[in-house]
Amino acid sequence: MNSHKLQLLLLIAALPLQIVGCDTPKDAQPDKPPEVHQTTKNDQSKDTQAFKGRDYIFRESSTTLLTEDNLSNIDSRMLELARNEIFARHGLVFERAGLNTFFAGKRWYKADGNYKGDLTEIESQNIKRIQKYEKLLSANKLERQWDVDYHFLGYPQEKNSIGLQNAHVDMNGDGAIDHIHMTLSKHFEVDDEWILMVNDTTAKISLSNNSIPHFKVVDANIQDPYFELALEDTNESAQHSTYYYYYNGKRLISMGTLDGFTGNAQAMDGQGTAVSPRQAYDFQCWFYLENYKLDSNHLWKEAPADFYPMEPPTPWVAKVRFPIYKTSGKQDILKWVAPGETVYFLGGDTKKYGKIKMADGTTGWIQLENHKLSGTDTDINDCFDGRLLYG
Repeated sequence: MNSHKLQLLLLIAALPLQIVGCDTPKDAQPDKPPEVHQTTKNDQSKDTQAFKGRDYIFRESSTTLLTEDNLSNIDSRMLELARNEIFARHGLVFERAGLNTFFAGKRWYKADGNYKGDLTEIESQNIKRIQKYEKLLSANKLERQWDVDYHFLGYPQEKNSIGLQNAHVDMNGDGAIDHIHMTLSKHFEVDDEWILMVNDTTAKISLSNNSIPHFKVVDANIQDPYFELALEDTNESAQHSTYYYYYNGKRLISMGTLDGFTGNAQAMDGQGTAVSPRQAYDFQCWFYLENYKLDSNHLWKEAPADFYPMEPPTPWVAKVRFPIYKTSGKQDILKWVAPGETVYFLGGDTKKYGKIKMADGTTGWIQLENHKLSGTDTDINDCFDGRLLYG
C-alpha cells in the first residue's frame, strides 16, 4: 500500500502545463469537435430563463482579423462556436442538431439551404486562426494520471501553456470588448498574490508560485450572456483547484472554487453544470466526481449525489471477518466475508456507507461506525490490504 502512495506522489511531483504549435485541420470540420448539448426547459437555471443569451462570441469576426489576445485563452467549446458563427452568418444549416439549436436562438441567424460555404478573405483567415487554437487545445486535454483511480486527472506534463495574462474578449455579452489582465502583486515563499482585472474592476487571488499562472475564458452556460474566468492552480501538496469569476458589466464577482482542473470543456457541459473531481477519506482515499450547477446568482452550487462510483473498483483482501448488508443504512446481513477473501470497493456516499462486490458476484454494503468497520471492533485502517492511501 505504501507503494501505491509513492507511485502517486511521483506522478504528481511535476506541474502539468501545455501546448506548442501544430498544423490546422480542414476549414469546416476540426477533428472531433466538442459536443454542444441541447437544452431542455427542465435543465435551464433561473439565469438561463432570465436572459436570452449573447448575440455573438466575436461580433466582428467577419470584418476584423482575430488576434492572439482574442483567442489564446479561449476554451475549446467557445472556439468551436466562434468558428461556426462565421458560417452561421451566411445561413449555413449545420449537420449537428446541437449547433442548429444554438444558432437558431440568435436573432440574426437566417438559415439558407443554398449556402455552399463561400467565405471572404478575412473570414477564411479567422477560420484558420481559430482552428490553430482548437488544434492546440485538442493536444492538451485532461487525461488519467493513475490507472487505479480514473478520476485523478491532469494535463500532459510535457506540454507548454499557450495561455496569456492579457486578453480582449466581450465578457458579459453587451457587445463591447473587455480588457482582461492579471499582474503579480506580492511574492511569498509558497503562494503569490495576483491582481485579476477586467477593465477597471479588480480581484485579489492567491496562487501557488511553482508555475506562471494564466486565466482561461470559459462559457459555463452557452444560453446566458456571460463568459467566465477560470484560474487553475496546484498547491504545494499537489492538490488541484479552479477559481472562478464572472464580470457583470460593473464588478468582477467570485463564483467559488472547485476541486480539480475544471476550466475546460471536458469538465463543463456548457449548460450550467461542471464536474469536479473531489477526494474522499472514508474506506480509502479516492477521487469521485461531484456535480456543481450555476444558481440564480451565477454562483457554483454543489449538487450532491447519494452514491459515487469508484472507477475502476479497488480490489481489497480482507484481514478480518465482517458482514456485508443487503441495504445501505440498514443492519440486514446478506453474507459474511472471511479473512483472505478478495472483495472490490465499488464506491459509496463518501461519508459512512460503501458498496462492495465479492469474488462470487455477491454485491452488498458496508458501513463505518466511529471509523470502525461495522460488525467488527476493528479500525478501518486494519481491515483490508490493498486500499488506496495517497493524500
